[in-house]
Amino acid sequence: MAKTKTGISKQILILAYPLIIQNLSYTIVGVTDTFFVSQVSTDAVAAVGLAGILFFAVAVLFRSTANSSLIFVSRAFGAKDYPAIGKAIWKVLNVVALLSLLVFFLPSLYKFFFSLAVSADNLNIRALGHIYLQIVAYEIPFIMFNAVVWGFLVGRNDSRTPMILAWLTVIVNIILDWLLVLGNFGMPAMGVEGAAYATFISNVVASILSAYILWNPKNRSEYGTGKASLASFKDMKQVIKIGLPMGFGDFVEISSFSIFFAMLGRLGTDILAASNIALQYMSISFTMGMAIAQASSSLVSQYLGANEPDNAERVAYRASAIAGLLMALIGLTYLIAPKALIAVFVSDPEVIAAGVIILKMIAFYQAFDGIAIVISGALNGAGDTAYVMLVKIIFGWGVFLPLTWLLAFKFNGAVVGAWAAAIVYLSGLAIIYFLRFRAGKWKTIELG
Repeated sequence: MAKTKTGISKQILILAYPLIIQNLSYTIVGVTDTFFVSQVSTDAVAAVGLAGILFFAVAVLFRSTANSSLIFVSRAFGAKDYPAIGKAIWKVLNVVALLSLLVFFLPSLYKFFFSLAVSADNLNIRALGHIYLQIVAYEIPFIMFNAVVWGFLVGRNDSRTPMILAWLTVIVNIILDWLLVLGNFGMPAMGVEGAAYATFISNVVASILSAYILWNPKNRSEYGTGKASLASFKDMKQVIKIGLPMGFGDFVEISSFSIFFAMLGRLGTDILAASNIALQYMSISFTMGMAIAQASSSLVSQYLGANEPDNAERVAYRASAIAGLLMALIGLTYLIAPKALIAVFVSDPEVIAAGVIILKMIAFYQAFDGIAIVISGALNGAGDTAYVMLVKIIFGWGVFLPLTWLLAFKFNGAVVGAWAAAIVYLSGLAIIYFLRFRAGKWKTIELG
């Protein structure tokens, strides 16, 4: 690596800022679908909202596994072993092809879990949700392929191209929603089914563009991306060993917070509404932290590939400081004007009162959350993915959720108790990840 210690902050920020803009696009897609189906019916909004959460929880397991291409590409790029980049891509693509076979089972799986989530009294919502999930389930192979190409690009310090691709996908999705959900320009009004086809087609379009990027003449020549090969069992085992813990860890994290919000619903509609509003503000700081973590993951892996573990360590500490500071500053606004922030969405005094309490509590863990996100990303970048997954399982399912139940219900802490559990959970993650990183074992991990 040519960069020195003095250029590390600049490296992080240059790589991270397009990723922040890219991550915002994921939120826009959800908002777009909700906006268009809201013009169909209330049942349609409920069905797409709940189905979207269920779809994302499963899809992230596949997408994050495919995202392991980032680690392999970054390590090879740092070592200036460019032919190894193409070989790594094909190893991951072989695993993606294998995982794609599971897609044929997903529609039935989605249907089963959606039926559990929606009571028999809401047959229309069930029917609409089933329609939506039967279609979007087949997006998974395309989502995985796009994730592989994303890793190929960001692993070589190109975060602008994925940003452009993400926003092109948003534009395509908006146009298709307008055409297929509402039936404009001579197209049939398909409602929820149209929203599902819109997201599916937009992901296919993204995959076509990604395929061109991956296999254009320049990349085929410089990185050997065009040299297709069947991966050996050893190669696929290597990818699964690194990638599957990333996917399952993200699944655990998302499922933990999904259950957390379901538990909040038992505390009352006003508390659930306030928590959902607070979640919108949390997503702003989380988006920034996640982008910095993604940049950190790539740079840590690159420096390890270049046999510069000290610079890899500096990247993680600098990135965690940047993320912690930015998220703390955002959290400061939650302390200064919580009432005004909640009132943007609602006028109900009970919801506002609950929202003020939640935002003030959220403010106190923003810095810890930033550190946890970045250090876990750095550990993943170094290949220590199994440890990160294990911590998420233990703290998410073994500490966070039981503690929420104890503090909110058993000890009658209600909303304060529930969010106190979240503070303990996220602060605990930050401390555990930091201690693991500080120990330095990650510096000696070989990818295969």
